[in-house]
Amino acid sequence: PFAEAHEITGALVRRCEDRGIDLPEMTDDDLAAVDVRLTGSIRASLTPAAAVAARVGYGGTAPVEVKRQIERLSGRLDNQRSWAVGYTGPAG
Repeated sequence: PFAEAHEITGALVRRCEDRGIDLPEMTDDDLAAVDVRLTGSIRASLTPAAAVAARVGYGGTAPVEVKRQIERLSGRLDNQRSWAVGYTGPAG
């Protein structure tokens, strides 16, 4: 599936370059010419925002995941800050 999706993506980019258009400007006919499974309904998925939002796995770029990452990092920084404040130097 990944290799097939990669080929389709390359064909979409090539068609856009040939026509001098951006991806959101592709018509339903353009999409179908690349692959019959591509219909106008996928257009909403072809935006940078949709690409970012789709990455919901651990460490992904979706806003909800970025918020989790920030919360995890903030907790670690709080722990290190507490340790640093209480550090009195090497023992012995």
